[in-house]
Amino acid sequence: MKTLWLDTVDEFRRIGIRGKAYAIGGLFVIVIALLLFTSIHSVRLQTAFRQDLATSASAALNVERVNGLIYAIVMESRGIYMSTERAIVGRYGDALLKRNRELASVVAEWQEAVRADDAEQFAVLKRRITQFINFRNELVRRANEIDPAAGREWGDNDANRSVRTALNEDLEALARIYAERARHVTQLGEQSQLASWYLIILGSSALMLAGLVALAIRNSVIAPLLEITQATNRIAAGKLKLIIPHICRKDEIGRLAHAVQNFQDATCRILELQELELATARERDEALGERDSLDDRYHAKKWQLDAAINNMAQGLIMLDSRANVLVTNKPYRQMYGVPPEVSKPGCSLKEIVQHRAKIGLFSGNVDDYVAKILSGIVERKPSVNEIELADGRVVRVSERAMDGGGGLRPTRTSPSNDGFNEYSSVPRSFCSP
Repeated sequence: MKTLWLDTVDEFRRIGIRGKAYAIGGLFVIVIALLLFTSIHSVRLQTAFRQDLATSASAALNVERVNGLIYAIVMESRGIYMSTERAIVGRYGDALLKRNRELASVVAEWQEAVRADDAEQFAVLKRRITQFINFRNELVRRANEIDPAAGREWGDNDANRSVRTALNEDLEALARIYAERARHVTQLGEQSQLASWYLIILGSSALMLAGLVALAIRNSVIAPLLEITQATNRIAAGKLKLIIPHICRKDEIGRLAHAVQNFQDATCRILELQELELATARERDEALGERDSLDDRYHAKKWQLDAAINNMAQGLIMLDSRANVLVTNKPYRQMYGVPPEVSKPGCSLKEIVQHRAKIGLFSGNVDDYVAKILSGIVERKPSVNEIELADGRVVRVSERAMDGGGGLRPTRTSPSNDGFNEYSSVPRSFCSP
């Protein structure tokens, strides 16, 4: 039995809040329907009880009234029988006729309350009462119009007594019917009382059920929601290592707890990402600082290198494998009269030679000269040549191939018969085509 109860409780816990609400609502509908049915049944029983009670009381009263009037009529008839004077007979006769009219009125009222169970017996009683009234009216007429003796002769006989006996029997039969009706009224009263007890029990059960439902809602819904709300507030306040309550439940509360757990996990992940972002930012700042430091050192070294190249005694040009300028220094540009825009990186050796030819520092075929330089770059053989410029200067050119596929060509001037010779060293850097 205990195992069955535990299994039932466990199955009930597995039902969602919606299912529980539907079950409770259905239970309330059943209780209300029972209350309504019992109330209607109780109203019907009480209505039938009141009607039957009123009818039974009226019928019993009519029986007693008819008995009383019959007895009074009989007494008035005996007054006629025992009187010899017409005045006294007239007085008894008037009283008898009055009682007859009252009896007829009671029977007429009684007939309006007759029901199916006493209709047949009442019809017999009514015929006998009509016969009884007619007989007594004739008695009064004979006593007044003929003489008292004629009235006594008409009424004081066995036929009159047999009518009265039959009338008493009819009244007793109706009394038995009304006694049975009274017992039915008693049963209706008992049933009505039982229905009232049912109403009390159902009403108490409804109140108890409402209390249990309120308690269940408090313990199963309101209290868990408050606990989950408190846990959510603590998570929002920064406490991220909480055990979410009611997460093992299988209903909507459990799903809500899982949602809060997901919220906590997402918040932890966001914080981790923020910490990672901060660490990355620090590393980036450090890298930027190191880059700036390297950049500063690079510019410092470049400035030093540029200063060294531009302040060296030789002129210097570095070419790639296609005879495009990579580097030139100031002495080189001064030596050949080449402006920076013609000898800047990216310009070709052909452009420089064309400029020299233009200003009169080169005589010969430009293309052949450039082709010769390119051939030397391809052969990768160092060479030293002296070239006499158009203005009479002699330039010594040292050509040396570089690992990148280009060439280095230092150039400088040297003494001559005219007073100086110029030697030019030009580095050429030739990239593989």
